[in-house]
Amino acid sequence: MIDLTGCVSIPYFKKTVFTGSDGKMRYLLGKAEENEETVLKAWYWEGPYASMYVPEEKKTAAVFPFSEEGISQAVAWLNEAAVNF
Repeated sequence: MIDLTGCVSIPYFKKTVFTGSDGKMRYLLGKAEENEETVLKAWYWEGPYASMYVPEEKKTAAVFPFSEEGISQAVAWLNEAAVNF
């Protein structure tokens, strides 16, 4: 189970991205711009490779509000996906 409590925050995402894994699933969370709005974007894909080595069509992505609540929503989404790995 993915639990990022205390590991990441909005100030963290203003500066960098967060990558991790859960079993065979790899994931990335980071700030993005969508329709001139700052959002939190999350991606996951099957490992073992890092994001830069996996084609975009093999990744699944979702967009969340750029807020603490958005972080919680993204983690919940990733945990739902992890069940299938």
